[in-house]
Amino acid sequence: MSWPISATHTHLLDTGKVMFFGEFDEGRLPPRLWDPSTNTLTPLPVPPFNIFCAGHSFLEDGRLLITGGHIDSHVGLPQAIIFNQRTGAWDNVPDMNDKRWYPNNTTLANGDVLVLSGETDGEGLFNELPQRYVAATHSWLDLTTAQRKIPYYPHMFLAPNNKLFFAGPWRSSQWLDPEGTGTWFEAPYSHFGGRSYGGNVYFDGKVLSVGGGNPPTNTVELIDLNQPSPAWAYQSPMSVPRRQHNTTFLPDGKVLVTGGSRLEGFNNAEGAVLSPEVWDPETNVWKVLASNNAFRGYHSSTLLLPDGRILSAGGRNVRTAEVFEPPYLFQGPRPIIHAAPNEIKPGTPFFVGTPSGAAIKKVTLISLASVTHAFDSNQRFLTLPHVLTQEGLTVTAPESNVAAPPGPYMLFLINKEGVPSVAKMVVVKKTAPRFTRVLAFSDVWKYDDTNVDRGTSWLLASYNDSQWKSGPGQLGYGDGDEGTVLNAMVPAQPSVYFRKKFTLAKQVSAAMLEVLFDDGIQVWINEVPVFSRNMGKGLSFAAFASGSTNNQYIREQLPLASNPFRAGENIITAMVKQVGSSSTDLTFALGLEVETASVPSQDVIQVLSPNGGESWTGGSRVNIRWALKSPLPTVDIAFSADGGTVWTPIAFELPASQGTYPWRVPNLSSTQVLVRVSKTGGGASDVSDAVFSIVRAQVHEP
Repeated sequence: MSWPISATHTHLLDTGKVMFFGEFDEGRLPPRLWDPSTNTLTPLPVPPFNIFCAGHSFLEDGRLLITGGHIDSHVGLPQAIIFNQRTGAWDNVPDMNDKRWYPNNTTLANGDVLVLSGETDGEGLFNELPQRYVAATHSWLDLTTAQRKIPYYPHMFLAPNNKLFFAGPWRSSQWLDPEGTGTWFEAPYSHFGGRSYGGNVYFDGKVLSVGGGNPPTNTVELIDLNQPSPAWAYQSPMSVPRRQHNTTFLPDGKVLVTGGSRLEGFNNAEGAVLSPEVWDPETNVWKVLASNNAFRGYHSSTLLLPDGRILSAGGRNVRTAEVFEPPYLFQGPRPIIHAAPNEIKPGTPFFVGTPSGAAIKKVTLISLASVTHAFDSNQRFLTLPHVLTQEGLTVTAPESNVAAPPGPYMLFLINKEGVPSVAKMVVVKKTAPRFTRVLAFSDVWKYDDTNVDRGTSWLLASYNDSQWKSGPGQLGYGDGDEGTVLNAMVPAQPSVYFRKKFTLAKQVSAAMLEVLFDDGIQVWINEVPVFSRNMGKGLSFAAFASGSTNNQYIREQLPLASNPFRAGENIITAMVKQVGSSSTDLTFALGLEVETASVPSQDVIQVLSPNGGESWTGGSRVNIRWALKSPLPTVDIAFSADGGTVWTPIAFELPASQGTYPWRVPNLSSTQVLVRVSKTGGGASDVSDAVFSIVRAQVHEP
């Protein structure tokens, strides 16, 4: 096919049609909409700025967020825009903090989009501030503690640990925690080295890295991010080296590599590789397939169509496109999807009606392509569990939005012969996570790195840490990725102290603790020890860690019971130890997510007042008010002055229907007061949504 502009930026819309826009000044022209079923092109409205060399990814509703653009080579734009495929119009977005040329978009679990990197005003001048497009408020959030010079079009993926994994083009992989104001920390090194204009794809929590480099390589590596300590491992190599190639998932989970050059140089057409090859993850074997008709190198794009065919298009000054029919389209009848939902919710089963149910080997879910410059930042492949039913299949959706960020996907059925169905477009909806984050790696901590033994009093909430220093995480020294650099004494101090207070509005039913450390650590919540590694038998300040992390951090995540927590103010403390006096690095960061106790579904009581934030004077009379959502005979009332640890009765067996009680406020001083109304004899109860204050009244002697 001959097209009027190059397909440098190519996107599969949830209508099944393909939107693309071109290179350099073509970014000011109308993008085109290609209909694969009729092979027709339709011009779209002209964008408000040159969108060449922008970043892009899909939002939950299928609209395409485009960030940055082109003034000149290496000179970007600060604008962002959303293409609305329903109206064909461009929806406005507030400008970013600065210009971006070659940035990357990554959709997060809650539907926000993390925008990273991009050059500003010339070669080597980068926008180092990551920004988060907050979909709910249509605004930008700056990740001020994650500023870093990252190469343009970085290959980023949302990983199973809800962090962003930077897979290339550097040899040194990186993690980025997008929560709070952002935190970078180290990830494993690949074996080969830098893979400029190589390929990276994400499937079922794993990343495959293919080719790249200059001169190009044929090597391939895989890392399984589901593992507690992931590491890169070589796979079978391709038949030929490549760079500037495209790497694309097929419906059955095989990986197709198209185009690229085998010779040294930026985009050496003399080394054009016309023959695609496909990698089977089950056998780790590559197979060469039918050749392209043109050199598809720099500025080319490849994407999977809903009917299982492959679009391969573009290239530098190349305004042609071609469609590839993979071998599975010649291996027998295709499975048929008679019925499937338009929307699916993470973690829930759904029905797929098909007469081919008994023949189905695999059910797959693939996010829609949004590809440019040898990388598809939106591509994601997931295998879904399924069981046979009388009229089709019961399929289980991905367990969470971490596995499948909200947005449009293609649902495929694959039979035992490897033949895919035509895809059904489905939207993975955003669901509320079980846990709410209350502490992020980037949060500010009080710390003491003065090499002074503080005994045990520093663990207490009442301890005066006003003279301690403070700074955002991660905290440490020696690795170059710190948010706050601590005092690196020589010889190394054995222990460093950390303290942080935080407030919980309600009682906690469960929690998840995430810790980054090197070499030894112990963590307390409200003076209760909850985590310890390499601390030996004692907590002596002068003792070094009993084990080493071998000059690398360790990240651990573990569940916590509700016991250490209380509604109101909490104190979390940590001691981090060096393994010896000659140790050259130290790392500490901590994250915490909590689940609050659920309200009983029957005999529901709702405290209306006090419900958080009030300030009452001791000795005054106020009304405690509550509402009933189902009839109750009598209720008891109590209050707590310490955030819910100790409860003091106020009244017993009050008629529940009266809904109010005049309370003489006790003459005390506390900012951690709660009121509880509960069914007499136990069962339903409710507590103030947040703490309130009582101010002690001055009593004058006669």
